Amino acid sequence: MVSSDGRESQGRKVLTVANTANMGTANNGTRKAAASRASPAEKFDAGHDEPAIRAGRLQAQAQRSRKLHEYYDEALAEIRASLARVPQR
Repeated sequence: MVSSDGRESQGRKVLTVANTANMGTANNGTRKAAASRASPAEKFDAGHDEPAIRAGRLQAQAQRSRKLHEYYDEALAEIRASLARVPQR
């Protein structure tokens, strides 16, 4: 039977080497890029957008939602009509 202790310690060594390599200069660019982006909390902050912009987005979303509901209603009506035309066996 093979012991898993050897594999675990070898895996830890690999992770240690990888973590050490990631602490180098290559990771600094990633940290700077991440720092320049807004966090999820900042993205969805209610005070982030102007009220007029938010209202416009909500109106556009409502319009898309209405169109989607109309499409689903029409599709459902067509399916029901086609089922009503099928003769019963």
